[in-house]
Amino acid sequence: MQWNPVPETARHTLLVTVAAICLLKPVLYGEMTAGEASVDYTFWPAYKQTPLHEIQPQAWRSEADMIEGWDWSLPPGTGYVEDGLLAVRRSFNLEKSMHGFLEPLDLPINPTVTFWIRWKYLEPEEGSFHFDVLRERIEEADSLGYRVVLRLLCSAAGFAPEWMSDYAVPFREEHKEKPKVTNYEISHPEFHKRYLRLIRKLGDSGIPRMSGLRGAYAGYASPSFGDEGIGPVGVDPDTVPHVIERLDAWAQAFKGVENKVFMGGASDYGFDLGFGTRRGFVEMYLYHIPDPYIGQTLNKEGYLWVDEEAIVLKNQSFNGEENEEYEPFWAEESRNFRFGKDTSSFVYRYFNANLRLLQMRSNYALYNDFSIFPEQLVWVGQNLGRKVEDAPDVWCALRESYLSRWKYEEIYGKEDRPAGARGEPIPVKNFERWLYQRDSEGFKTKPDVAMRHPTRMWMVEKEMDFDYVARRGKRIGFNIDDRWCGGSTDRLAVKITFFNTHRDEISIKVRTRDGWKTAQVKVDGTGGVRTATAFFDHAVFTGEQANDIILDCRRGKLPIAFVRAVDATGSLR
Repeated sequence: MQWNPVPETARHTLLVTVAAICLLKPVLYGEMTAGEASVDYTFWPAYKQTPLHEIQPQAWRSEADMIEGWDWSLPPGTGYVEDGLLAVRRSFNLEKSMHGFLEPLDLPINPTVTFWIRWKYLEPEEGSFHFDVLRERIEEADSLGYRVVLRLLCSAAGFAPEWMSDYAVPFREEHKEKPKVTNYEISHPEFHKRYLRLIRKLGDSGIPRMSGLRGAYAGYASPSFGDEGIGPVGVDPDTVPHVIERLDAWAQAFKGVENKVFMGGASDYGFDLGFGTRRGFVEMYLYHIPDPYIGQTLNKEGYLWVDEEAIVLKNQSFNGEENEEYEPFWAEESRNFRFGKDTSSFVYRYFNANLRLLQMRSNYALYNDFSIFPEQLVWVGQNLGRKVEDAPDVWCALRESYLSRWKYEEIYGKEDRPAGARGEPIPVKNFERWLYQRDSEGFKTKPDVAMRHPTRMWMVEKEMDFDYVARRGKRIGFNIDDRWCGGSTDRLAVKITFFNTHRDEISIKVRTRDGWKTAQVKVDGTGGVRTATAFFDHAVFTGEQANDIILDCRRGKLPIAFVRAVDATGSLR
């Protein structure tokens, strides 16, 4: 079944149902508080930085088994798609050759290097452009097997050419205290016309149409390093003339390859030009709910789902994320203990952020030049940029978190808001990628295994800084999107990851061409995380049936964390 969880005709029913959900706190999450949630993150690997050249994909196993830990394996030969860009290196200096800088990687990913290039390096003397050097670096990267994403930095005094100071362009007043950079007032005519000239000359150089260049960032100005945003803070960018002129310049420069351009913020005008977007803070893995541009919303039962008709997804535009803040200094006073006071929770955060960026259908992700969960990183690289028709697997992370009640109107709107509907936090159930779990009659679940958030997330209800990272129930049903594998596969692997906290027996049932088939799994309850794998021949998942995979848990107390269905034939490579 292809899910369409919230048709327009159901809006009133949705709102009434949400009101009921929000009033049923004991049913949803009992009396759990953040203080009672666990801070024992040992269900995930210990913090360790693994260099890129030491990373290997997790080995595929072709027979039914059970292993300790998580399972990110895919059949031999599974690679990547060209639209899936895994950025693992950054270059800030055009003078540096890519030879000796980019290491060869024997991994089934599409390795990408991002160039963070300041305007002053491209036009050191006014009217004299050095695009030949940029071209050379892109060609070097391409020869080494790396794709390139270009991020031009233009707005700060340290980014713009020194000759810009000759034109008496004032500096802008920042909206935040203690800005990290000082920006020019980029709407000033003297700055603006020279910026437009830069982008026009970039287009004339032919660089936008180079096969090795896969993305280019159109930003604005921000108090942080990076030209964040797409227009003035607090103003609709589509109403600002100089912003529209900037976007038009990018469209002209990238004519015919507009989907390479990605913006540092949301602009309907830019999306209509074919541009994409990059968010960049997926470490806060509950953010961007909702986000109409990438189809992120909640259905009437609180399940997080994706509207694939959203403009960025429908246009197959650049859709980027950054999952990069994992050096130890992020847990130090110098960074205000941004992610706690030690690194013990870092892998947990990395794990959730990786799942979320794939759930958001990202086709670009920026990382460090190391990994703290190497096997999962490879799996991410194999899945980035894929559509349901060519995905090697589909999956469901069984979880639940709670957004703040103040987000109610942002998510569900103001019309027909029932009285009392904002009285309780808003549940967010599951991260899913074409494998859907839904409670129904005879298939009821409860959230389980509460883990404290590593840090306060602004969008989460106060005093509810925790995630449930599993669900339990006697029967749990899953529906596979019937577009996957054309609705059937000759051999299906079903992988069930669970917290081994209770003795139990799981019957894994899959609908096949010859009827329902069952595999039995015995669980000893001795602790840790385990993944059980079962194989089924001639699996079928078309039609209107509610469930294609059913887990029957005899005692119903076993926390199930992650379910993955893999095309074991290896045809989707």
